[in-house]
Amino acid sequence: MLAARRSAQASRVTKSTQVPWLDRPLSGWWCGLGWLVASLVFVGLTQILGGPSQDDAYESVFSTWAIAHGHLACAYPGGSAEGFPFGAPLYPLLSGAIAALTRIGHSVPFPSQAALGPHCSGAVASMVQWSERAGVMSPTVELGYLSWFVLLAGLVALLRASGRGRCGWEPATLVLAACVPPVFMSVQRFFHPEDLLAMGLILGALACVRQGWWVWAGILIGLAVTSQQFALLVAAPLLVVAPKHRRLRFAGAAVVAAAVVLLPLIAATSGRVVRAVTGPGYQATTEKTVLSALHLHGSLLFIPSRLLPLVLAMALAWWAIGRMGPRVLDPVPLASLMALTLGFRLVFEVNLYGYYFMAVAVLLLVADVSGGRFRMELVAWLALVTLAFDPLPWGSDPLSHAIPLWLWQIVLVSGALVLASGPLRATLHDQPRAESRFGAAAMVR
Repeated sequence: MLAARRSAQASRVTKSTQVPWLDRPLSGWWCGLGWLVASLVFVGLTQILGGPSQDDAYESVFSTWAIAHGHLACAYPGGSAEGFPFGAPLYPLLSGAIAALTRIGHSVPFPSQAALGPHCSGAVASMVQWSERAGVMSPTVELGYLSWFVLLAGLVALLRASGRGRCGWEPATLVLAACVPPVFMSVQRFFHPEDLLAMGLILGALACVRQGWWVWAGILIGLAVTSQQFALLVAAPLLVVAPKHRRLRFAGAAVVAAAVVLLPLIAATSGRVVRAVTGPGYQATTEKTVLSALHLHGSLLFIPSRLLPLVLAMALAWWAIGRMGPRVLDPVPLASLMALTLGFRLVFEVNLYGYYFMAVAVLLLVADVSGGRFRMELVAWLALVTLAFDPLPWGSDPLSHAIPLWLWQIVLVSGALVLASGPLRATLHDQPRAESRFGAAAMVR
């Protein structure tokens, strides 16, 4: 029975393949070349379009510099960084370690503890002056390129766990991902490499789920949460769809992994790092989206913008596991489900930028590749995202200014949800016919 089911699934995947030459196996050398080409495309596009942006870089560079020079207590000083909230800690920990190894800024003495002030009250001002003398801003933001390699590793792991690795699909997918504007805009347009880092960890966690390694999936999800808050929209539905005997292991591993990152920083910064993980990401800073037009504040804004997407994500996962059972963990429905849950974030966002679409775009690409096709509708949607949030560094963004942001949100987010739900609906449509065939085969036997 199980063999017949797997055979039918493999048959459907083969029939759906629009470009069969991509199924041809590749040697390790050719796969490695694909990784290199994709990385060159990502770096090249970013450089051509102005290089890593310094916009929003203050959310992470102060933490990076403090960690690199051994001042862990001042990695998260009180207040904000030049008016920006500090970012979650995983990326600064990694970039700080690399900055220390490469000795970025070590030619100029770092501010002393006395200059940083009691309770690090003067840390931001002191580090601004030091960074100008040391000229460290450019080499620090260039460390953001490293987040691409985490995303690349996550993509490779998930493709291979889904049966699309070590063949033409692998390099094709990586190159396409590098060309997707919301992906390179995470470093090029605004400096948010932590988003790419979190997405790479999420993809790695989904690969572990495909292999049945739920403890490792929990570890990667826990780390992803300490990099970007949207990882919770993957953690919550995974907890629902996990086998009952694996849920506790998955949740426990996630909590332990997050604690390993957060607890030392909580102790060193007197708890100031907690604010970087929990908020204030739901405060409106852009033109009006649909939700920000309601002028909600405090908990009245937190509930729909952060809590409601989590509830919807878990409800969708509960519905999917009820309709599909273990098949929800098959490559196509799994990627489709996670794209939908991450899309809920965009429905209820009070802020909206081009790089916000990165996570959904990557999972939509994975869902298509898992089904053996590239949908032109996805290409058209990515083109619309690019029109709305122009990554070009020259000239203005006529369409993003001429058309209200709330209208772009309705069009783009609706399109993302339709694209994400398509593979899931197709799987549900095929299921009754497949089960009917399996039942008939069993009766013949």
